Amino acid sequence: MITIEFNSQIQHNITIQKNKYGVYTMEKYNYSSDAPISDSSQDAFNRYPFAKRVAQIISSRKDINSLVIGIYGAWGEGKTSVFNFIESELRREENVVPIIFNPWRFSDENTMLLNFFAELVKAIDRNIETTGEKIGGAVQKYLQPIAQILGKGENVAAISNVLNSADINDIKTRVETILKEEQKRVVILIDDIDRLEKSEIHAVFRMVKLTADFKYTAYILAFDKEMVSAALQERYGSGNGESGKLFLDKIIQVPLQLPAIEGVDIRDFLYKAIDDALNSSELYLTEKEAQLFTLYFQGLEPLLKTPRQAMLYSNIIMFSLPILKGEANVVDLMLVEAIRVFIPELYELIRNNKKIFLSPLSKHSEMQEKESRRNLIEATLKLYDDTSVKDVKRTLLYLFPRLNGVFSNSHYGSEWEKQWEENQRVCADKYFQRYFSYSVPKRDFSDIKLNNILENMSNQSFEQSNAAIIELINKDNVGVLIAKLRNKIRKMNDEQILEGLALNIANLGEYYPHPLQLFDFTTPFVQSAMLISEILQKFEAHEDRLRITESILNNAMPLKLAAECFRWLPKENEEETELNVFNEEDVEHLGKIICDRIYTEIIENPEILFNDSKDLLFICSKYGMHNEMNNIINSALLNRPEYAINLLKCFLNPSWGAEGIQNSNFERNSYDNLALIVNIGNVVVALNQIFPQLQADEKYPRELDCAYDELIT
Repeated sequence: MITIEFNSQIQHNITIQKNKYGVYTMEKYNYSSDAPISDSSQDAFNRYPFAKRVAQIISSRKDINSLVIGIYGAWGEGKTSVFNFIESELRREENVVPIIFNPWRFSDENTMLLNFFAELVKAIDRNIETTGEKIGGAVQKYLQPIAQILGKGENVAAISNVLNSADINDIKTRVETILKEEQKRVVILIDDIDRLEKSEIHAVFRMVKLTADFKYTAYILAFDKEMVSAALQERYGSGNGESGKLFLDKIIQVPLQLPAIEGVDIRDFLYKAIDDALNSSELYLTEKEAQLFTLYFQGLEPLLKTPRQAMLYSNIIMFSLPILKGEANVVDLMLVEAIRVFIPELYELIRNNKKIFLSPLSKHSEMQEKESRRNLIEATLKLYDDTSVKDVKRTLLYLFPRLNGVFSNSHYGSEWEKQWEENQRVCADKYFQRYFSYSVPKRDFSDIKLNNILENMSNQSFEQSNAAIIELINKDNVGVLIAKLRNKIRKMNDEQILEGLALNIANLGEYYPHPLQLFDFTTPFVQSAMLISEILQKFEAHEDRLRITESILNNAMPLKLAAECFRWLPKENEEETELNVFNEEDVEHLGKIICDRIYTEIIENPEILFNDSKDLLFICSKYGMHNEMNNIINSALLNRPEYAINLLKCFLNPSWGAEGIQNSNFERNSYDNLALIVNIGNVVVALNQIFPQLQADEKYPRELDCAYDELIT
């Protein structure tokens, strides 16, 4: 894989990859670099006229004294773009020498001061040629004593003394004279002052104060006034809480506030960025999806204050949409990411408290839970005004419907889960984590990969589709696969795909966990058999349904899964006549097929009898093969008498006790079923060999302490 990055206003990250055919392909995602703009044609917020006016004030100024202009604006409001516009306009003026000074580059105050004068010298030398001495040479003469002081580690006060000395004043006058003769004005532009450390902010303003009386110069400083005032307050404040602002007022002669952005302009800017992100991801919203997003995004729109927020949101969805394409609900994803950008505290609350937003309220403590969840959410939103909180809650109620039970009395039961899962919504328990991990969890199964498998099933061989499933499943995620397939087949009508799916599911039994538990129908093993039963009911033609079922019973792996599939066959119900089911004659026919397979496999591997063979023996006792099984079991009892205990357990109904799965008593119906496939006398002989001295006490065995194996004899 090769990645190429281009530095520009829009960074084009092109990933070149070789596909399975050996052909290189490129994927391009256009992330906004958040770089300020300099071209007036890109002015989306009508700030260019403001910048042009600032440049005109400086270039047309007749007063020779220094001027300090402050441009105030919060982080992300676009100060630097306005700065670039101003610089661009100033460079058009022949009488102006603009200098961009970046205090970020310097590690300490002395170095910053020295480099400020060095930058001044370079800029003047580049822009001014005189008939005599270059102005840079004159500046250099009073820069040298400053450098000597800096080399000794002296402080700013010492530098100030040098600048105020008679010799320096003389040099300063000469420099000002040259600027006057050349009709030039030097403009120093310093941006991002509010991003500096407090000590660095102090240094910048001391530097400006120190040099601001230099004639034919001007400063343009851009910063967040509140942040800089607070930093200056710590240094120059006394008892007056306004000391920082008063200090600024002494230095800034022309305070200007960055022009406000029209709400419609920033909204248009944002929706253009959203549209670009969707196009880059090759995602196209339906009309309904677009309406849903617009409707519930409106609750977050008032929190959009700066262009930087819009760019940040655009970049985030540019990242998350492609990576979760087909794996999450696109409208939910864009709304969750909007919360991440505009209300980060709420995003963290959601990400770290899944239960609060997804779980239904407990019946035994509903009121306490309602109050607890409501208070937690409202505490997170306490910094916002009532109108904003109301709108945000409306968006939250859409994303997480069960919050309706917290803020009102509307409740969503478990029956909604399937619908949420089908739509890959963030409120579905199985999908929630995807929205915050940007991946499919290990215990989950990719929707895209599943869809690809289903789409290809009709034009691939059984072996190919089977291999594709095996490549993706494991014992941790196979349960999710079965659950997703059960949702999908409800809307699936392609019988070719359905047939391939049923045969594939029946072939993968070794991957289905089947722990011993009371409600075994919740295990992936049993769920797979139930899924196959539902698939069979999708076939309208009786002969197709019968043919596919025969194939499943003959080929399902392992044998126990074939028996489980037989157990869950869709059968006629006396109380309710169902469509696409098997009648009694069909069941008898299919029962004989599975019996033949059971008999054949036990002949080949008698050890099957000594494992979990309960279902197998029960099927044989009900649907035939009595004589054949009798011979096999009698032979087993003769060679291994201990098998008698296993055999008896196979015909006991399970029950659940304090110690887990247990077996109930050996009832009459158990005896009758056993007698169909084995000679009871042979069982008794084997039991006598295991327990040669059984007690004759009437309390034996129930009222005496004895092992369970002995009890069931």
